[in-house]
Amino acid sequence: AILERVCNGIQFPVRLKHVGQAMLADQESSPQLMCQPCEGSITILDGGMGHQLKSMGVEITGPVGSMRRFLGVAVANVENPQMVKDAHLTFIDAGAEIITTNNYACVPKCLELDSKDDAPLRKYGLAGMVAAAGKVAQAARHERPDSKARVAGSLPPLAESYRADKVGPFEENLKHYETIAKSIAPYCDLLLCETMSTADEARAAVTAAAQTGLPIWVSWTLNENKPVLRSGESINDAVEAIKSVE
Repeated sequence: AILERVCNGIQFPVRLKHVGQAMLADQESSPQLMCQPCEGSITILDGGMGHQLKSMGVEITGPVGSMRRFLGVAVANVENPQMVKDAHLTFIDAGAEIITTNNYACVPKCLELDSKDDAPLRKYGLAGMVAAAGKVAQAARHERPDSKARVAGSLPPLAESYRADKVGPFEENLKHYETIAKSIAPYCDLLLCETMSTADEARAAVTAAAQTGLPIWVSWTLNENKPVLRSGESINDAVEAIKSVE
């Protein structure tokens, strides 16, 4: 989960308390928390769609963070959109104020693992797979008009999560992020560049997101033992890198 107006969009290593199926950050649970609350309330984000969909029957196999692990989650938007919508509704009904589109795994390196002749990537293309996630999230939001939940479009890592050594070149990342941002933006209230492992990875995602004109949130994943990015870069350097984006 990420704190809006509390941690300036930076994902710090705080524990998460379950509120139904949603998650609320506990600001006092970690001695490593490096920021103080600003004025204003906390925004409650949804929990992990992968875990929720797994509990609802989607097969998830492979090491944590790997591309193979999330293939079933990625194709669920087109193969079982009702289940994905129900997952979003579970979070909304639990009090989530933000639901995140289910395209965290809709990236080429994951979708290309499906080698079947009728694989969704071949049928819909990357843009179509991402747009499908946006349509499902928007449908869930419309089904709960009184909730005032907002939709965050995911700009995820393009390689394995938590692996700074797997992050590709800036221009290559930017090309894919531009496709993702353009495809998901029509269905969203904001864009979420999430679980970024390096400063340059986030800069590529933010550069693409900025082209849509939507508000942008960014979260970085940090080293588990010290408050630096997985790449070893400082949080200050990461923030400065995205400040340069116009």
